[in-house]
This record gives sequence, structure tokens and C-alpha cells, in this order.
Amino acid sequence: MKSFLLLLILIPAFFSSAQAQDDLASYERAKTLIGYGNFDEAMELLQPYLDERKYGTLSQYAAYHFAYAAYQQGHYKLVNATMEPLIESKSWEYRDKAEYLLALSYFQESRNLEALRQIQEIEDPGLREEAQKASFDFLKEGSLSFLVSNLQKFEDNKGYMLALKQQMENKAILSADEKALYYELQSKKLNEGKANQKSGDNGELDIAIILPFNQQGRSGVNRLQQNNFVFELYQGLNFAINELKQNGISINVRAYDTERDIAKTKKILADPFVNNVDVIIGPIYPEESELVSYFAEMNRIPYINPLSNVDENFEGMEYAYLYRPSVASISQGILDYLKENPGIRRIGIGYSGATRDELLSKKTDELASKNGFQVVANQKISEQNIRNFLRDLEIATDESDVDAVIILSDDPNIAAPTYSLLESQNIRIPILVMDSWLYFNFGNYEMFQSQNLHFVGNNTIDFDKEAVSEFRKEFYDRYLMYPSVNAHLGYDMVHWLSETLNRTSGFELAKSLNQKGRIEGKVSYGLDFKNSKNNTYVPVLKLRDGNLVEN
Repeated sequence: MKSFLLLLILIPAFFSSAQAQDDLASYERAKTLIGYGNFDEAMELLQPYLDERKYGTLSQYAAYHFAYAAYQQGHYKLVNATMEPLIESKSWEYRDKAEYLLALSYFQESRNLEALRQIQEIEDPGLREEAQKASFDFLKEGSLSFLVSNLQKFEDNKGYMLALKQQMENKAILSADEKALYYELQSKKLNEGKANQKSGDNGELDIAIILPFNQQGRSGVNRLQQNNFVFELYQGLNFAINELKQNGISINVRAYDTERDIAKTKKILADPFVNNVDVIIGPIYPEESELVSYFAEMNRIPYINPLSNVDENFEGMEYAYLYRPSVASISQGILDYLKENPGIRRIGIGYSGATRDELLSKKTDELASKNGFQVVANQKISEQNIRNFLRDLEIATDESDVDAVIILSDDPNIAAPTYSLLESQNIRIPILVMDSWLYFNFGNYEMFQSQNLHFVGNNTIDFDKEAVSEFRKEFYDRYLMYPSVNAHLGYDMVHWLSETLNRTSGFELAKSLNQKGRIEGKVSYGLDFKNSKNNTYVPVLKLRDGNLVEN
């Protein structure tokens, strides 16, 4: 902190014509000793000059030098006691320097609020700039909640704002209080005035893909395990990117591997390219997603989680999106189906232990109950108890306890015994399952006596589309295998972005999405982000004559 104070010791002594030169010898020697770093002796020599009745205005300068020496020795309470009365003198020529010294002393005592208020009183532009630099130095490791909650008071302090920005970008996990305060004040636009020029302004779509390819902390694509779902997603993304380039679309993409390492993710975010992209795709896991979402929020860059349905950590954020429907949107889609079928009044809900499914069960239960449906059962299910859960509801009898069953799970180990039970018995009541069941290979749903399985849409692939057939054929020609579901999602996402962010629609994601409303997906049934940060189009589909149709 000494570097902040060098300019302060160069204060000319005040000489009164009435005072003899020899009376000031000790005063001059004290200033010389301060320059040599002999602060204790300097303070002893300055002590007599603090008498205002004897030395008049000279005592103010002596007091300042005395306080400066005390600061260097760590006697902050002595600094405060000396400077606080001094700065009350509005007419003193060097009052700004005294305020700066007092602010530094407050910072040293962790009296940050008082220090910042003192800095606001400094009028000299040069000193105020130095004080703001000191603000950053003292606050960059301070309390984040303090910085956010006091933002409105000190947003003109550049050092304060820089400390806040750095903490938001570097902290992986925020407390609930810190999040609430940050969201409340997010509209303040921490980077207001910063010219964040995107390549999209020149008609080129810049995308950063930030994904945990090596989920076990390895490095290099040669170490990727087979059936790596992240790599499958990237295959679809990359396939669409190359396709767009071949069609003359200006698109610039860089992919980064986080290796599920927060330190590595922070280094990625330091890349200047990432700071200026039009959109960020990924990462996926909560700890990395939270870090990237805060970075995106600070830099006003749309961030899209490509696979998750859980948005609870994104509440209140302006730039965070889910490509797939949120838990709330899926629950609303299920409720809409229930409302359209007047014969359904009693429902049973089974859910797996996955976070999404537990949240879905609670939200679906809440919405159904509020809308007059009776939730007969809402039970956690597993491979071991799914049969008992269904049998306890007596779904195969005319005396069934429910009019419909909702099974919230993407687990094939839960789907397989459910399929077996439905295949062996003529169950007529509707069974709602997630659309992931369409891709499991344990049998043919069309063989059921009653076509009572209904699939809850989650960016469902429309295999009747010609674009799907073309994508699958070209993908097979290149990789000698058919694309996975995740590859379809990645392919669909890039095409969605290219249709949303371009020269015609502009490069503001929210504005473009609101204007477009519901649109057809390249290979999916559709997407609707109007006034939403997730895909709200959640159809409930049913097999009819071998084709999926919306109920």
C-alpha cells in the first residue's frame, strides 16, 4: 500500500512569516525522517506541532504528517483520531489528501463502508483515481454480498466495480443471499459503458462451445471413452456447423474442454475469443454451469445449457438459457394433457432418484392439485419396486385407483420392467412416460393391445421429417454409424441458433426469440422460446399407425 502514499508525503510545509526559522527545525527534520522511513522518531518530533493555538495552520500539516507516519506503523486508530477532526476544515488546501489517508486507514480496519464514503468526498480527480485503485486492492478479496448489496451507492467507483466483476467471474458457487442480492441489482448492468463488440455486429456468428469432454479429468480427444454422451452432442454440433459453412453461412466456432475442472474452466473464460462471442454452448454440470453463467451475465453473452431441464440456479438471470424444457415447462405440458382429457381425475406419479425427476414430481403434484386433480400416489421408484408400484395402483383391473399414471424417469432399468408389464397385460389407462423411452430397444410399442403409452416431449426428434433422414444418412456415410439422440440435439441446436442469430434477425438472442415465437426444429418437433429462457413447447405424443402424433 506504500505505493498509494508516495505522492502524499510531498506536501510543502506551511511557513508563517511570524515564526522564526529555528522554531521549525524539528518540523523539517521530522519530514526528512519520514522520507527515510524512521516513523517513530518523526512522530515524536511532530507531537509539539499539533498544538493549533501555538502553531495555527501549521498544526494541520503537522497533523497530516503525524497521521501518515502513524499509518505506516499500523496505528490506524491514531490515524483516525488525528485525521477525522482535520477534514472538517472545509477550507484547508490539502483536505483531499487527508481524506484519502483516512479512507486507507478505514480500509485497513475493514471499515469498508466508511472508507468508500470517504473516497466519495475527494474532489481532486487524480487523488480520486488513486483512491479507486486502492478500493480494488482492498475489496478484491472482500465480501461479495457486501459488494453487491452496496452497488447502488458506489457504482461510480471504478475500483469497486472491478472488484465486484472479478469476484463474480471467479467464484464458482454463490450463497443464496449473494445470488439474491446479485439478481436484484443485475439490472444495474455492471458493464454499462463498456463497448462489448461482438463479431455478430459484422454479420458473423461466433460460438464458444465449452464442454466437459474428458469427464474423468483426462486430456485429449484420444482418451475419450466410447459412448461419451458429451462427444456425441459435439458430433451433432460440429456436423451442423460444417453443413452451414458449406452453405455459405458465416460462422466461427471454437471448442474447449473443461475436463470437469473449475480452474481449467476459469482459464477458458480468460480467452479473449470467449469474451466476445455471440453465444456460449455448455457446459453441462452444475459447478461449471454456474461459473460460466455468471461470466455470461457479466459480459452480456447468452449462455445455453444444451441438455439440462433444471434451471433452479438460473432464476433471475437475463442471459442463461436451457435448450430443453425446464421442469416447470414439462410439468405444465403434462397438466395441459390432463386438462384435455376429461376422463382423468385421479393420477399416480412415480419418479426416479434423479434431481430432475424429483423436482418434476413435486411440480407436477403441485400443479395437478391446484387444478382439481387428485394425486393418489407420488412415490419414488426404482428397478426393484416399479412393478409393485404399478400393481398397487391396480392399473390392470376395472377397479383401478387411478385414471392415469405418470412415470418420470429416463432410466432404461425402470422402463424395461414397465414395458414387460404393459406388454403382458391389457392395461387401458393412459401411461405418461418421458420421450427418452422411444429410444430404448426392449421391444415394439406398436405390439401393445392398447396404445396407451404417451410420450412427454423433451425436444423430441421427429423421425418422419425428411431432414432427419438426410442427417442420419450423411452422418452414417461419414462415421459409419447412425447419430445418437444427443447428436440429433446438437445438430438441431446449431440450426436453431443460425436461424435465430443472423443478418436478417439480428444478433440479440432474446429479441429474436420473442419475435419468432414457436418455430419448427430442423429435426425436432419444434421450439418455443417466446418470453422464456427455455423451450416451452412440450407436446404429449402418441404412436398411431407407426407414427408419432400429438395428442
